[in-house]
Amino acid sequence: MAIPLNVLVYSGPGVSINSQSFVVRTLRQFLSHRYAVIPVDPDTLRTQPWETKAALFVMPGGRDLPYTVDLNGEINSRIKKWVQDGGKYLGICSGGYYGSARCEFEPGTPLEIVGDRELAFFKGVCVGTAYPGYDYKSESGARAAEVTVDKDAFKVPRSHWRSDPENVRVYYNGGGYFATDDLLGRPSADRDATVLVRYAPDVTNPYDRQQKVRNAPAVISCAVGRGIAVLSGIHPEYAWDFLAPSSFTLAHNRQTVDLLRSHDAYRRRLFGAMLAHMKIDVNQDALEDNAGPENASRIPVKTPTFIVPARVSGVAAAATTMYSLNNAATVKGDANIAGITDMILRDGNDDIHIVNAATDNAERRVPYEYQRTVLKPSDPVPTVPWSGKKDSAKDSDEIRDQSILVLCTQSTLPGAKETSRFDMSLALNYMKEANAHTIGSWLMYSDVTGSTQTFLEKNTRLQALLPNGTVNVAAIQVSGRGRGRNAWISPVGCLQFTTLLRHPNLRQAPVVMLQYLYSLAAIEAIKGQPGYEGLPLRLKWPND
Repeated sequence: MAIPLNVLVYSGPGVSINSQSFVVRTLRQFLSHRYAVIPVDPDTLRTQPWETKAALFVMPGGRDLPYTVDLNGEINSRIKKWVQDGGKYLGICSGGYYGSARCEFEPGTPLEIVGDRELAFFKGVCVGTAYPGYDYKSESGARAAEVTVDKDAFKVPRSHWRSDPENVRVYYNGGGYFATDDLLGRPSADRDATVLVRYAPDVTNPYDRQQKVRNAPAVISCAVGRGIAVLSGIHPEYAWDFLAPSSFTLAHNRQTVDLLRSHDAYRRRLFGAMLAHMKIDVNQDALEDNAGPENASRIPVKTPTFIVPARVSGVAAAATTMYSLNNAATVKGDANIAGITDMILRDGNDDIHIVNAATDNAERRVPYEYQRTVLKPSDPVPTVPWSGKKDSAKDSDEIRDQSILVLCTQSTLPGAKETSRFDMSLALNYMKEANAHTIGSWLMYSDVTGSTQTFLEKNTRLQALLPNGTVNVAAIQVSGRGRGRNAWISPVGCLQFTTLLRHPNLRQAPVVMLQYLYSLAAIEAIKGQPGYEGLPLRLKWPND
């Protein structure tokens, strides 16, 4: 049976845009080494057979009531059965309210939302807000809430926590607390609920704000059949630098940012423990102190793509290709950056900034300031929504992928500082020894790219200029695509590339047959090496 590799993040009506964006960013930082993080809407959950491929379902923050409108009935029944059969549910803030048997939000106020909920992973009530002052339209009720982590309650090794304190500051804005039996002072009837994290004793009862609620559960774990649900009233997915710039100017919010910043490593390890508690494989690099708050919850940033002719023969043809690529960039960029006149080839999918490799600096062929300016990180958008609908923002002129294509000669190849995971010079030597002709005529490489296939396939103007047999290689793909609507998981260490091949008669030689031939040739090449003849290699499309 195939191992589920999809992490589904609900993106239907009611979900906060910020909450969805931030949880996607953080989940990709923690999980993209093994899982595809995919936003899904109600139509997808209703019409697609998502259960067989889903490893985790995440309900982010927002407004709980619209969730009931779109999900009550059939969809909730499928989610609940999937969890009972071994699935995993993570509910954050309103997702925590929604995963409880009853939601009691701001009773007796204009914001009141009170009612039963169908999922009922927690058989009790989620009561909120834990702190007064919540406002849907501002950060005025937000705070860096102090919580106490019960490290022994988590199913993670003790070493996971390093030397973290038990009391941690985590972003809070409107979440509730869970009225477990121990909080209510009665014999435990719901033995399936375990408290993982508790609020500080400054929580107040929304029915009577003068009444303090001590030991209020902030995060609980609920056994649900063969599955598990973790419900949270706090936002451990929020890094301090996710907050809006205005948060750094207002005194109240500035204090919140400072507290979150000082506890960021603890916050990351708490979120990692919540995932690992559900037996989700977490990227350990995201837990390290030296990950730094600035990079703690970001997906890898794209790097330049370097291109070089692989054959020493055909010098005139190589020069012609270089000339054509240079002249294809006809759109002038915003400014002169780091001494480079920014020229852009505006193509189907990317704005491709074309530059020539620097000859006066062997350590860096592209000035770092230029690279950082052009390829600055941005909020991720769903690249392959399961609904199959186009992302309207992606199709607009305002949001386009930015790429840098660096034209190299064999004497101006990048060094280890720019291509730390791949030695282009060594690769060229091997290709020469193998007498590479058509396949591998030109070599393209980037440490981090969106998708090697998308870059060649969707940028048709660039594609038309590239020689037949060009190979595009990447160490990491952040938006890899599989067959159909499947995402492609691209952990470091995999060999992932796309080849541009112009076949003279595709009607007699379908592309799929070429893929099979490629794969069989790779197997035969490996087994043809001395000492590898008996290696039991097989072919499998890994996550399609």
